[in-house]
Amino acid sequence: MNQHDGSGCCGGGDEGVPGISRRGVLRAAALGAGAMTVGGVLIPGTAHAAPTIYNPFGAYPVTDTWEGHLRRGSLGGIDYGMGVGTALPACGAGTIQNIPYNGTGGHTVTIHHGDGYRSQYMHLSQFSLADGASVGAGTVVGRSGGAAGAPGSGSSTGPHLHWHMIDPSGTRISPLVYIAQNPGQQSRQVFEAPSFNGWQALPISGSAGAVTGSAVATIGVSTTKIVYTLNGGRIFEAASNAGWRNLWTGVSGAQGTALAALNWKGVKLVYSVVGGSVHEASSGNGWRNISTGISGVSSASIAAIEIDGIKYVYSIVGGLVHEASSANGWRNISTGIPGSAVAAIAAGTTKIVYTLNGGRIFEAASNAGWRNLWTGVSGAQGTALAALHFNGAKLVYSVTGGYVHETASNNGWRNLNSGVRGSTAAVLAVGNNKYIYAA
Repeated sequence: MNQHDGSGCCGGGDEGVPGISRRGVLRAAALGAGAMTVGGVLIPGTAHAAPTIYNPFGAYPVTDTWEGHLRRGSLGGIDYGMGVGTALPACGAGTIQNIPYNGTGGHTVTIHHGDGYRSQYMHLSQFSLADGASVGAGTVVGRSGGAAGAPGSGSSTGPHLHWHMIDPSGTRISPLVYIAQNPGQQSRQVFEAPSFNGWQALPISGSAGAVTGSAVATIGVSTTKIVYTLNGGRIFEAASNAGWRNLWTGVSGAQGTALAALNWKGVKLVYSVVGGSVHEASSGNGWRNISTGISGVSSASIAAIEIDGIKYVYSIVGGLVHEASSANGWRNISTGIPGSAVAAIAAGTTKIVYTLNGGRIFEAASNAGWRNLWTGVSGAQGTALAALHFNGAKLVYSVTGGYVHETASNNGWRNLNSGVRGSTAAVLAVGNNKYIYAA
C-alpha cells in the first residue's frame, strides 16, 4: 500500500514523501542543501530557526489525544471533532502538497515549512489549493471530512480532522507540544472580547480562515472595528464589516512585536519597526511603507496618538521612552522615562504615556513635565501594554499570568483579570463598548 504517513490516524508505519527517500531528506537537511523538488513540489531548504506554528483548531473538541493514538499503535496524532466541510486553516507558513487517497489517512494535505518541519492534515473531503502553492498562517488549505466510507476518508469512522507534525529527522511530533516549547513571538489566533458580554473571548475568523498575528493593533472607523496584525514580517488588515477577512496591506519587513495604528482624518495609518526605525504606512498612499526617521528603536513596543491634527509616536530607544511628532518632522526627543514597553492616550490636549518597567506600570503626562508616577499596578509581563481614554477614565491593559488585566484610574488603578487569555493586548472603544483584542 502506497501510504505517506497515513498511519497517523489508525495504525503504525513509516512516513514517506513522494519522489525522494527519507535518507535523502535527512541528508539534504544535514547539509543545508537548499530547496528540493519532491513530487513536483518545491520544498524550501532548511533554515536555522524553528517555524512559527499556531493551533487553528482550539475551538473544536479533541476526540482523540496524542497518547490515545500511541496506545493504539499509531505514530501519533490529535483528532478534532468537526463537521464535514469545515475550513482548515494552515497552522503556519509553507508550501502545499496534496496526497489523495493516502492509505488509512485518506486525502492528506502536507504543509512543508521552510526549515525541515512538516504539518499534515488527514481525512479531508476537499483540497483547496494546488500543489506547490505558498500559504501563510491562517490560509484555508482544504475542507475536513472523515465520514465513514466517503471518498478521501481513509479508515476514519466519523467526521473529524487528524493533525500531526513531522520534524526534520522524520519523527512525528505533537503540534501542541511543539507550540508549547516554541512560544517566542509566534503568531496566534486573535480573539475579541467586548465588555458588554463580560469579556467573553471570541475567535476572529473569516472566509479565508483565522486572523493570526504576533502583534495586534486596532482602530475604529465609525462603527467598523479594524484589526492590524503582524505575521511573518508582513502586516495584515481585517475589518468587522468584511467578516474579518484577512488582507495583506502590502507592508513588509516589520520586525519584533512593535505595531501601532491610528485613524487620522479618515486615513488609516499603521506604524511598525523596520531595521531599527519606525515606519509609517497609510491607506491614503496605498500602504507605501515610509521611514519616519525615528531610529534606534527597540522592536518591542511603540504607540501612536493624535492631538489637534498632529501625530505623535512613542518608542523605546536605549531603554527610555522617546516622543516624535509630525509637527517637528519626526524629531526624536527623549522624555527621560524608562520602560520596556509603552502605550499612550490623549486626554484633551494632554499627552499621557504608560510604561512597563520591571513588571510595574507607570504613568507620565506632558502637563506634568513627564514626571513618572507608579500607578501601583505590578506583575505585568512581556511587552504587552495598551491604554484607552474611555468616558473620562484612564484605562490600562497588560498581561499577567497569561491573562489580559484591566486597571482604571477611577478604581484607584486596581488590577482586574478580564478572563481573556493572551500574550498580546490591544483595546478599542466603539460607542459605549470597550473591546479587548488578544492573541
